[in-house]
Amino acid sequence: MLFLEDGEVAELTAQRVVITTFDGEPVARTPRVVTWDPVTAQKGGFKHFLLKEIHEQPQAIIDTMRGRILQEAGGVQLDGDLAAGWARNIRRAVLVACGTAWHACLVGKFLIERLAKLPCEVDYGSEFRYRDPLLDPQTLLVVVSQSGETADTLAAVETARERGTPVLAVCNVVDSSIARRADHVLYTHAGPEISVASTKAFTTQLTALYLMALQLGRERGFVSAEYGRRLVADLVALPTLFKEVLGRERLIERVAKKYGNASDFLYLGRGINYPVALEGALKLKEISYIHR
Repeated sequence: MLFLEDGEVAELTAQRVVITTFDGEPVARTPRVVTWDPVTAQKGGFKHFLLKEIHEQPQAIIDTMRGRILQEAGGVQLDGDLAAGWARNIRRAVLVACGTAWHACLVGKFLIERLAKLPCEVDYGSEFRYRDPLLDPQTLLVVVSQSGETADTLAAVETARERGTPVLAVCNVVDSSIARRADHVLYTHAGPEISVASTKAFTTQLTALYLMALQLGRERGFVSAEYGRRLVADLVALPTLFKEVLGRERLIERVAKKYGNASDFLYLGRGINYPVALEGALKLKEISYIHR
């Protein structure tokens, strides 16, 4: 893949690819290799991609955690420049996203404030870009996007860059626009999500935000090694619990058939379960078009 930045144009012929700016200046760009293979974009025996991606969640969570948890130390080792000390000067966090990713941010706020005791607020991307947000070098902007191409979220990144605010992207697509513009990237490694209704992207975003909150909590001295080991153990057990739930698929299907003719649903949740209720309601509306 060759990625074009804003203000660039590519000329493709049978012999070559030439990238220039709109002013005609040549641009040298190194190709990047896409790691996903065609098999991951097939249904793999499932009736549709939504069902396949629901069943991929345990493995996707494992892939998000892989190489990032320190069980004995009760801590987290994030990638590259997200190693220890990367957020030492941060005094406040702002999480920005749209849709399902916004619901993940609402959960992330609970995790960050509970584990790291860091003041945190959540903004909807389409609203954030149309006001004058208070950003400075001691504020961490965390943007969450499955595709890494969400226009409103990308606009938030550009606003932060103009004001010297560090940006951390939680993203699934390697080398996407948001990932390329962010100062730090925490990839979810969920693989391609074909279905319109997000499933594994949401649960891996929660996993990534949990890892980030845990690392911040350890660095800021609010999570002890013993407490950290318990938190890590809970996270490691999560894929197995997912598999147990998926093993009850027939029971879930019977419940769905029992209530399938209902015209309205009401989702209730308190505290950290409130954004999960919002996400459940969104899924019902997206997939069944039932009022919620």
